[in-house]
Amino acid sequence: MVRISGGEGYILNIAWVNVSNIPLDKIHEKNIAYVGSLVGVTLEIYKATINRPESVRIKLGCRDAENIPPSIEGVLGGHFYDFFFSVDKIRVKNPPKEKVNV
Repeated sequence: MVRISGGEGYILNIAWVNVSNIPLDKIHEKNIAYVGSLVGVTLEIYKATINRPESVRIKLGCRDAENIPPSIEGVLGGHFYDFFFSVDKIRVKNPPKEKVNV
């Protein structure tokens, strides 16, 4: 059995992420926060990007910022959409954990 040493668990990773493919008629803070919640916790929305058609920038809290999926499916207004995530800058990440053979 292999376990990860250190019983304190994970810290909240924080990253600035660009999110694209939110339909223009559905871009508002509530929906942006929802899309971020599909992979973590939306901590902040960079308001200058809300009306930018190519992508919206959010600060996202998650378990592992280095492994945010490139896309995920979600529902807005009764329709399914594929949302795309691109990590811009990782602000906080987990330190390396050492493996201990038991």
